[in-house]
Amino acid sequence: MALEAIETGRHVSLNDIAESPQKVRRETVEQRLDDLAKSIKEHGQIHAVSLLQEDNDKYELINGHRRFQAARRGGMKALRANIYRIPAGQEANRDLLIQQHLYAANMAEPLIPVERARMFEALMQQYDMTAEQVANCFEGENAQSVAEAMKYLAIDQVVLDVISAHPEKFSEGHIRVLAEFSSPEKRAWRMKPEEQLRVAREVAEQKDKLIAADPRKLEERVKGVVKLRREQERARNEKAKKTQADPVKGLFRAIEALESATRGLREVDLLSIKEIDAGDKGDLIKRLYDSVQLLDEFATERLPKLPTSRKVPQ
Repeated sequence: MALEAIETGRHVSLNDIAESPQKVRRETVEQRLDDLAKSIKEHGQIHAVSLLQEDNDKYELINGHRRFQAARRGGMKALRANIYRIPAGQEANRDLLIQQHLYAANMAEPLIPVERARMFEALMQQYDMTAEQVANCFEGENAQSVAEAMKYLAIDQVVLDVISAHPEKFSEGHIRVLAEFSSPEKRAWRMKPEEQLRVAREVAEQKDKLIAADPRKLEERVKGVVKLRREQERARNEKAKKTQADPVKGLFRAIEALESATRGLREVDLLSIKEIDAGDKGDLIKRLYDSVQLLDEFATERLPKLPTSRKVPQ
């Protein structure tokens, strides 16, 4: 099932057109709009936009958002459009039909990977679809291709903003590397958001010409960043283990805990206790004296027997 065509080539006033919230070109919609506006004014509108007819003689723009924005920027009054409507009985599948139309319409100017992934994600969320069910809605897709596309959504949004701001610096290969090493499937080799941002900025700023030119060099750089972080984490963990395993430091920690408990006991406000059960009082005194006896034994018998690394002057 597809959208039903009503009319082709109608000139529609921009005032009668409202943009659809279903925009798949979020990352590239603002790119080179001035150039596009100039081209439309000088050479005319080559491709018609797609409009969905509404009940109030208004239209929803479902394809051609960049042309619409360029027309407004260039001061144009109308756009040539192909008009569509939802087939009878298919109102419940309205958004799905629009997405299928967008997918087909954008084959001539392929969506960048992130835009394609967002389109699939929207269908999964709205219709509770699996990757296989989404793939069945689009010619040439399969469950694996949809699942691979979804990996691009693992890239942190701040990093996507960097890519969007410098589209000419990121090839599809560069973005694929970022997506792969941002995915949970990479496990220990997965980049953290701050690492994604660091690497993306290096590409955007062209700091390393080899990385900028070759996605394989970017992959090497990513592995280097993650490897350094893993080595630093391993060193910190080893240091922590040694600290925990050091019995001398463990003894000092136990003494510090005892000192803290003793200070807490000294700060107890006995005057605020008006009366106490005789049995409870006796139990407290016994427990306290037992603790004192243990401490005395530890301090006068056990601790002095510890071997030392050097002789203590007599």
